[in-house]
Amino acid sequence: MRIPAQVAELHGVRRALVRWLERQGAPPEVGAEVALAVHEAAANAVEHAYPRGAGELMVRARHEDDRLVVVVEDEGDWRPPSRTDQRGRGLTLMHGLMDDVEIVPSGPGSGTRVTLRRRVAAP
Repeated sequence: MRIPAQVAELHGVRRALVRWLERQGAPPEVGAEVALAVHEAAANAVEHAYPRGAGELMVRARHEDDRLVVVVEDEGDWRPPSRTDQRGRGLTLMHGLMDDVEIVPSGPGSGTRVTLRRRVAAP
């Protein structure tokens, strides 16, 4: 799904992802944890990728063998985490909830891709 990079849009992404995870056979607790990690990745894109205005982000999900793979991409500017930022815990949360978190910054104005992977039993 492609959505405007706005906080108000994130609830819809989370609901759609939970429904999709249910159809994939993910246990409810796994679905909730994956949805939370994806919400954090999307919230980071909304907050950090577009400091000068609106943009879009894309969320893609797939089931590969025994893994759920969710990719969150934006087309904004990469900003590395600040050493003085004491409030952000999104990356720590994502790493705690998922088996693998890969963050690929593409460069100024060309976006960031966050790939989240979580092992689940195949449907």
